[in-house]
Amino acid sequence: MSIKNTLMPPIVLTVICIIISCALIFVNDATKQRVEKINKQTLNDTLTSAFGEGKYTETDKTFDGIDTVIEGEGGLNVYEITTDGYNSDGIHVLVGIKDGAVEGVSFISCSETPGLGTKVNNEDYLKTYIGVKNEPEADSADAVTGATFSSKGLKTAVKLALQADKEIRHE
Repeated sequence: MSIKNTLMPPIVLTVICIIISCALIFVNDATKQRVEKINKQTLNDTLTSAFGEGKYTETDKTFDGIDTVIEGEGGLNVYEITTDGYNSDGIHVLVGIKDGAVEGVSFISCSETPGLGTKVNNEDYLKTYIGVKNEPEADSADAVTGATFSSKGLKTAVKLALQADKEIRHE
């Protein structure tokens, strides 16, 4: 075998990888602002549909496991949380807390198994968390049949929001 036949395949593959990487970088840069705008609009739409019209302000407050802390009107704090269900980061929710109790839970996105894990996005199931004030109450919520991991993920998000709310309000 000649050196040419030995070196050409790796060189060709390297050139192809470089071209594809450059194309991905270009596409990412070209669509970044559009994706951010769509994500922001989705967040605003979810806030409005879940907690009503009003002024919502993203804060610079931080808490481990919380993506964003959003202050609403009348003492409402909304926590954007992404957590694991059956899928890694499969549950992306907003948990609103007012006066130390869950005011509402709304999904931004749910990439759990269609027909099973997505059952946790059922309005009647989400209502079981309204009024919950502490972790034991959150733990007592029944799991959705066939969606145990997704149910645990949602419980984790609610408990995390309650923990964050207690700490943030007492700063």
